[in-house]
Amino acid sequence: MLISVLQTLAEILAGGTSLTSTEQIDFSHPGNRREQGVGPTLNLYIYDIRESKQYQQAGRQVERNITRHQQPGTVNWAPNWFDVSLLLTAWDRTTLGEHHFLSEALTVLLRHQPLEEEFLVPELRGYGSLPMMLGIQPPLELGGIWSALNVPLRLALYLTISVPLDRQPTITPLVWERIFDLQSTAGKYGGNQVMARRVVIAGSVKSATTNLSLLTAKVTLQGTTKFTESKKEGLFFFENLERGNYVLNINCPGYLPKNVNALVDDSYIFREIFLTPE
Repeated sequence: MLISVLQTLAEILAGGTSLTSTEQIDFSHPGNRREQGVGPTLNLYIYDIRESKQYQQAGRQVERNITRHQQPGTVNWAPNWFDVSLLLTAWDRTTLGEHHFLSEALTVLLRHQPLEEEFLVPELRGYGSLPMMLGIQPPLELGGIWSALNVPLRLALYLTISVPLDRQPTITPLVWERIFDLQSTAGKYGGNQVMARRVVIAGSVKSATTNLSLLTAKVTLQGTTKFTESKKEGLFFFENLERGNYVLNINCPGYLPKNVNALVDDSYIFREIFLTPE
């Protein structure tokens, strides 16, 4: 993600300023800049990354294929969005040269605000244009930034770009409906009768420290006699429940017990539950 952001900006700046190539853009700490006299250079330095407040964070979509046998489901996660903040400085033989060089960079970046998808490197495409805030008050205090960098305060541009981080789809045996074949005794010729039971609460139990699935964790519906145990991939499920609010009590040897709320309505509830070791 970070390399893709730097690559996109470098290609835009190299193509719209007096730079002759991306080799004149340095990504190292500003305090490690090249010695003066080697020619004009732009320095792009990432100094802050934090979750974006503009975008809804990760959720999941479950793709299921219902057949006469239980089939794995694919869990597709919506991307997490992060605000990546960068410091853009210009270095040249003279102060006027640096000001001119930085003005060129400001002009070309304003033309690309927001970052349109066609100018993004392939790794960042598929989400439309990416918001780029330019010349705004940075998320960190100015003096604090330069003090932490141990570099004297100098003229700079402050950029913040909202970037998606996409998690890979995972395969897990999630179930929407379980299909049972029942041998029918009715009718002259017999035959098979199919009964479908709707799964309304399902989930997986995992260790909070290792992220590994926990088997034989006991999951009980509080206030009822219904319970089950997590199986392969930590999967558990409850079928054909009445609408309403439920509390899941999860107990597993070696881990602290946990309660999780679940609302049963017309939708399907999936819970990924993490237990903390004792």
